[in-house]
Amino acid sequence: MLAESTKLVRLSTSAVAPAERLSYGSWLVSSALAPSAISTEAPLDYELELTALELPSISVVAQSGSAQRAIRARAEIRRTREHCFNLVLVLGGCWEVTSDTRMRFGRGDLIFYDSRYALDCNLLLNWSDINLQLSEQFVRKWLPNPGWLAGRRISGDSRWGRVLSSYVAQLSPEFVVQAPLPESILIDQLGALLALTANELGGYRSALTPAERSLRDQIYDQIKQRCPEASLQAVDVASVINISKRTLHRALAACGETFGTMLIQVRVDLAARMLRSPLFDRLTTAEIGRRAGSSDASHFTKVLRRRTGQTPLQMRRARQG
Repeated sequence: MLAESTKLVRLSTSAVAPAERLSYGSWLVSSALAPSAISTEAPLDYELELTALELPSISVVAQSGSAQRAIRARAEIRRTREHCFNLVLVLGGCWEVTSDTRMRFGRGDLIFYDSRYALDCNLLLNWSDINLQLSEQFVRKWLPNPGWLAGRRISGDSRWGRVLSSYVAQLSPEFVVQAPLPESILIDQLGALLALTANELGGYRSALTPAERSLRDQIYDQIKQRCPEASLQAVDVASVINISKRTLHRALAACGETFGTMLIQVRVDLAARMLRSPLFDRLTTAEIGRRAGSSDASHFTKVLRRRTGQTPLQMRRARQG
């Protein structure tokens, strides 16, 4: 147990002068979780206490502090080194969170978010939370379509949300270090509860049958091959696989996906690969959008920015830099 305790990291803004607390707190959050821009109306009185524990698939971070606003916008997303997901449990305070929509969170509520997308957390009072940073590999083991859950409010009053909330509340870094069970069991229990909660919210199973997964992969492969076609529709893909359009939609729904969202993501991925490759430097942004299936350059830029946090120009500059 003594060896385990060396994994714990405890840090506090009380260790620095008042004039340095806000910048130090921003550095703490960015180092322990992901790059974030922190602001507050009373910087000299700013407080943040943080305890962190690194595990093979997740990081466990317990935080508490004074009122603040934490933003992850394009600049912060560009500085994020690895794609991950975060599951945050509100233990105290009044939270206003804006992802795709603006939501209020109270004690016991959770939010699941994707590090690739913008997030604005306005913490209006003294607050506390447990923030679990989950690797992409871990999340995809339990959720066939984690993007569907991203940005969603998981109410602490829902049936499985209540169970997940109670479990995460116990997962303080200190508890995990001293727990009588192996870390792998604690981590798997978290994954199972996350899958059950997602099933309750979306009505789809977290575990697919081999036939369902095979059909989903066939649909994905066809979309990937034909996404440059601006007029591509579900019926076009269904006819190639020899299934009905209805069967295609039902197969994707079983995975928590839709044809439209899958097509958009495949096109975004294709465009991002071209923008990050020097082989396509001679192409204009509009031409890259067209090759990725978008006939409207302005719409293409908006979709790419919403999905990746960067404009086409920013992607190219980041790669060239």
